Amino acid sequence: MISLRKARFAATFPLIGAAMLIAAQANAQTAGTDLFSYRAGADMVEYPEGESISQMSSSALNLMDESPATDWTAQGNRAVFVIELAEETELSRIAFDTGGIDRKSPKGFTVELSNTSASSGFEQVLSGTLRMNANGQSFAFKPEDRPTGRWVRLTLTGNYGAEYTALTGFHGYGRVTSQSEDMPDFSGSYEGRSGLGFMHISQEGDKVTGCYAYQQGEVSGTVIGRVMKLNIIETDSSGDKTYRTGFFQVEQDGRGGFRGLVRGNVPSARDAFADYYSAEKTSNNPGGC
Repeated sequence: MISLRKARFAATFPLIGAAMLIAAQANAQTAGTDLFSYRAGADMVEYPEGESISQMSSSALNLMDESPATDWTAQGNRAVFVIELAEETELSRIAFDTGGIDRKSPKGFTVELSNTSASSGFEQVLSGTLRMNANGQSFAFKPEDRPTGRWVRLTLTGNYGAEYTALTGFHGYGRVTSQSEDMPDFSGSYEGRSGLGFMHISQEGDKVTGCYAYQQGEVSGTVIGRVMKLNIIETDSSGDKTYRTGFFQVEQDGRGGFRGLVRGNVPSARDAFADYYSAEKTSNNPGGC
């Protein structure tokens, strides 16, 4: 069984048929913009039932966090994920990372695209076998056979003999072929989950400022597409400051809350699991701390 959350958008461009593939050994972490990443506006709208999206030691969001050192992990050897891209996208290349997860590395995979919704209209564009403990396993589409879609469904089958299956990264590269979405308005007051306390966000155009109760949190940043990028400063009781960067998106339940991934601004943070921040909207009035 799969936990499916309602997708918000429908697309109209036709889907190009399944492409012939050329194996390419380019590194998935360095070549181009990863359009499957949370930072680029992609969101995980379907993941295996019973898993916690906020448990970052095993969350499906680790497939989208652009870190080579974090992974999704779950018991069993079959899993299905659906990623909603920020816009309709023509894919030139798809890549996988399995580094550091040994026998938990998945074996078989299938990638499908849809221009209809998160639950229908999918056509297979890629399938194959992944190697164990190898990042940057990249598959390029011929220019004349590049598929276009808004929703990406990844199915993993089998592994190399472990009780659990894991995947370090799932990446997509290409070009955006539409620009249909209005900029979200994050202005308002929020009840922060996981001990953050009340949050207050003011937005003027694409600029955002605000604060929250935990550690005297202060935020400022920019809305790019459907992503709010925040620079975060937290000050503890002794006056020591911690600097973080977060990427947030509006929740898809229609209630106006948001969630996102936050990391410290130090080199070692790239090799650590992100913190999961989320908040429920309580008022359209930003208020203040």
